[in-house]
Amino acid sequence: MRRFFALFLLLGLALAGGPRLFVAPDDGAGYLKALIDGAQKSIDIKMYLWTRGRLDLVEAIARATGRGVRVRVLLDHDPGHGQDPLVLERLQAAGAEVRLSSPLRFLNLHEKSMLIDGRRLWFSTGNFTKSTFTKNREYAVLSDDPAWVREAARVFAADWEEKPLPLKDARLIWSPERVLGFLHPVFEGNARTRLLALIRGAKKEIWIEQNGFTDEEIYRTLKAALERGVKVRLLGSKPRPGDTYFAPLAERLSRAGAEVRYATHLKIHAKAMLIDGRRAFVGSQNFTPTALEANRELGGVLEQEAVLARLKATFAYDWARASAALAPAPTRPIPWQEAAKYLGQLVVVEGRVLGVDESRGLFKLYFDPHRRFVVVVPKDAGIPVEGLVNKCIRVTGRISEYRGRPEIWVKSPYQLEVVR
Repeated sequence: MRRFFALFLLLGLALAGGPRLFVAPDDGAGYLKALIDGAQKSIDIKMYLWTRGRLDLVEAIARATGRGVRVRVLLDHDPGHGQDPLVLERLQAAGAEVRLSSPLRFLNLHEKSMLIDGRRLWFSTGNFTKSTFTKNREYAVLSDDPAWVREAARVFAADWEEKPLPLKDARLIWSPERVLGFLHPVFEGNARTRLLALIRGAKKEIWIEQNGFTDEEIYRTLKAALERGVKVRLLGSKPRPGDTYFAPLAERLSRAGAEVRYATHLKIHAKAMLIDGRRAFVGSQNFTPTALEANRELGGVLEQEAVLARLKATFAYDWARASAALAPAPTRPIPWQEAAKYLGQLVVVEGRVLGVDESRGLFKLYFDPHRRFVVVVPKDAGIPVEGLVNKCIRVTGRISEYRGRPEIWVKSPYQLEVVR
């Protein structure tokens, strides 16, 4: 039955004549197990994170090796807290060849892909974890395009052997985009160039679902699109207190004219963009400098009507269930630890001043050793900040963000109040 389903899935792909889009959590992980069960000769996997919540995929790998399929698995060397030792043990016991990426090649191997029999390429926004297929919004692409498959196979071989490879003119979208070497430079990757070109080519609208958004050049390019009349919609997950991975730049873009919403019905872990309803990007790249310039990442541009229609329908579904505001402005003072929740809003923040930094004509009051929130006071404001150390104060102002951290600028003594 399992092999029959796999053959049925692959026949459907061939009849469709193009790539197929899978959506999580809607489609689950069954189709992925069917793909593995349908492999005849080889499976090559690159994955950032593989946890024991997806041991069913390890079991599918064991079935594949049991029928003589060669399986190679390249995992990131340190996805936060290391790879799950149980997964590594089970993969090796199943007969898979397992390697960890070298930190000398990439900051992280953040790609999520699989090559099957050298004939099909699967790549995704999500990892091999339980939440990817049950709680997250994720997208995956399955393609039998020979050019895509050959290119992905060439990159897998280079990454497996830890060798650099020129990818400036690649068909797929690869990170990192950087130059290696001096006498014979290798232009490795094309992600920043390709993504910026997609945004610059938009005529009417850009729809984005993103897990991470901290890259200033992408922000400026989206802002330029707004200024030429392009409608921009940006959807991410509602941030937790102190989370600056998406909201600060999203709120800046909102003030520039973009529509921004935050999902609560599921986690937006996707990295997808729809341009004018005519072409789409799906991949592992967050909109961050790290994803574009330091990690190994993979994405692709899609133009098939069925793919675009499903992506647009899913985005519209998520958009309709999302909130347009981070949080309502509080009516009473908030502790400094919650400042990041109210970016762009006028609030009163309370906390005990731990110390004062002085630099370039500015005083910066901080409230913990890590400077997770600061109050910025220009020296020419004439406010005696030294006397505020060890005092509990309230500061009134609009929360802004600098280098990923919330802050308030104080230019009048009336913005500061000593509580005790």
